Amino acid sequence: MSDAGAERPRGLRLFHKLFLTTLVIGLVPLLGLAAAMLDTNSEALKDNNRHLMISVAANVAREVRHQLKFASSELLGVGQILLGPGDADDQQRLALAGSRVTGSSALDYAGIYDPRGRLVVAVKAQDRSAPDFAQQLDGALLQRFKGAELLAGEVFAGPVGPLLPIYLPIVVDGERRGIIGSAIDLRPLCELTKTLGERSFSKLDGVAVVDPVMVIDQARTLVAAADPARVAKHESQQGHGIFAAQVGSLGFRGDLGASLEFETEKGEGMLGAVEPLAELGWAVIVQQPQELAYHSVYVMRRSVLYAALAAALGAALAGFFLARRLARPIARLAEETRKIGERSFTTVPADLSGRADELGSLGRAFDEMSATLRESEKLLVIETRASTSLSRYLSRDVVDAILKDPERLRLGGERREITVLFADVVAFTKLAEQQQPEVVVQILNELFTFATEIIQRRGGIIDKFIGDCVMAVWGAPEQHADDPLRAVLAAEDLRRWLDTANRHWRKQLGLEIRLAMGINTGQAVAGNLGSEKRMDYTVIGDAVNVAARLEAKAAPGQILISQATRDRLPKEFEPGRLKPLGESKLYGKEATLPIFEVAE
Repeated sequence: MSDAGAERPRGLRLFHKLFLTTLVIGLVPLLGLAAAMLDTNSEALKDNNRHLMISVAANVAREVRHQLKFASSELLGVGQILLGPGDADDQQRLALAGSRVTGSSALDYAGIYDPRGRLVVAVKAQDRSAPDFAQQLDGALLQRFKGAELLAGEVFAGPVGPLLPIYLPIVVDGERRGIIGSAIDLRPLCELTKTLGERSFSKLDGVAVVDPVMVIDQARTLVAAADPARVAKHESQQGHGIFAAQVGSLGFRGDLGASLEFETEKGEGMLGAVEPLAELGWAVIVQQPQELAYHSVYVMRRSVLYAALAAALGAALAGFFLARRLARPIARLAEETRKIGERSFTTVPADLSGRADELGSLGRAFDEMSATLRESEKLLVIETRASTSLSRYLSRDVVDAILKDPERLRLGGERREITVLFADVVAFTKLAEQQQPEVVVQILNELFTFATEIIQRRGGIIDKFIGDCVMAVWGAPEQHADDPLRAVLAAEDLRRWLDTANRHWRKQLGLEIRLAMGINTGQAVAGNLGSEKRMDYTVIGDAVNVAARLEAKAAPGQILISQATRDRLPKEFEPGRLKPLGESKLYGKEATLPIFEVAE
């Protein structure tokens, strides 16, 4: 019987089997590696975004603490004037307290309540209208006061923006003598949340970002946001999706921040971070749409998909051996991806990134992504370190100006008009002889800390600390039309603060500190002096020497200013606050100079 008519076995032809086998061998490992790469890069990107959001939240939390601490210090100083020990009568205390409030940049008014919460007396700044003080503090508020040093009330709408009421106990000789309250303007904090939100997160067409940075209180209502009007309305965030994503109770009393993924009421995926302000029961919330945060992952996913399809077609056409050759560079890409996941932002080998095919495109995409991540991380670290370091020496406005224009840090200088303040501890040698070195260092550190805060609040910079002497400059590197006035007000602030500090030092250490201060205005060269590796920003000129000579001539507690500074004070500067001392010859100067004393 002939086999000619026998049916051929059914099945795939060898060509098809080889084709499918090659396709499977080439495609399956590629897809597995692509999935691993996407997973690793997704985790790396998520980590970077979490770190960024937690860092932004921590910066806002630090600023909130800083503002509340400064306002508390100012408020406590007013309370100590009104209720603290001393021989002054009530009228003198009220006058001193009013002067303190008028000179404060944090307070416009203050009210003193007795321990039962009844209003005793109120003071306000000279240029402010009388506020509507509560005659009796709420009983629930007094109950909350028992365990708190600083108590924040509910935000309310003020004449020009949202205000936050704050209260502090006034303790004298271990006994609470009363409660002092005031309110701080929340608009600067709202502006900070808006600026950080715009500066820290990129934008994407079609993706709206609403309030990327917020501060909420223990009742989950807004304390600060980009729009102050929402804060003034006491807008609640009770239904915010981040609370549903938080495991356990959100009392904001912990110490560590957290990064969370959650959904909005509309089902939009979000990435957020919570930084508690444990001492207040508040929290800073930072949020960003996942579509924006993980945009680069979505782009990479499409790139990997296209590369996988192209590689699969090449594997089918070239056969098994070509598929093996293709798998090797893919494995190398996976290795580079793992390095990125380990925060080692290296570049792929040149023989891979130089290829003209899809794998080369993928390698170059990796290089671009690695470079972007590396530069972003460097920029974040540099800006954080620079901002932290510079803020110890310069005001926040000056730090921001230098970060925007790093060319300001080059060697060289420019001639400009400046105002210089020298403040020197009187009889420091005697103090150093009588006290232990640790006590002297403690006193100087406390003095310099508050002096730096006062000078920077008035727009000046600390040029240098010379032993027990502070040299401060106005007009360099940033210049203001009222720099001489700022310097005089800073000197008065120093003198007022020292009166309060001396009460503490007399009680604790049995001593007091007096400052002799001299102020002069004139032309000088301001710039960076030193070498490329080590430089100092300073001012040089006769104007500096005259200020130093005025300080040397000043008596303890005395503020002496030159004719040049006096001529540049505004006309509305109270004439009675300046006392002419006539012509005087300063050490090292040939001609006599008219000098003036800033009266207390």
